[in-house]
Amino acid sequence: METKTKTFDAVEESRKWREATSLRLNAMSRDARIAHLNALGEKVRAELRPKPRLATAASC
Repeated sequence: METKTKTFDAVEESRKWREATSLRLNAMSRDARIAHLNALGEKVRAELRPKPRLATAASC
């Protein structure tokens, strides 16, 4: 039985992302890091909020 070669390694990508993020955050001052993470959290919360539905002719 043949095995498939992985085309995407999620664990490896996660490690790369975590290391890159760590380097970027460590280069920031404490206040800049807090501001950056707060802005990121606000962006995520905005994406999770339900979008208002537009009224259609059928629903009027």
